[in-house]
Amino acid sequence: MPRSSQPTPEIPDTFTLYGVDYFLDWRKLEPGNSFFVPTTATPKQVKAVLKDAYADLPYTFELHARCEYGRYGVRVWRLN
Repeated sequence: MPRSSQPTPEIPDTFTLYGVDYFLDWRKLEPGNSFFVPTTATPKQVKAVLKDAYADLPYTFELHARCEYGRYGVRVWRLN
């Protein structure tokens, strides 16, 4: 089967939320994995940033506000 001639989209390793850069290696984030973003942003605000920054990724996410490690933030799970 012939390969597609379209290049693979470049996936940035960082996203910025409220002026803070967060590093994330998307190549290691498998379905079911999660990460914690320490922030005062709501899950809806974090989801909007992720959706914009990673529009080329075919992933879906589940986000919930949480308090972990003594800090408020958002836990993000990759669903697919």
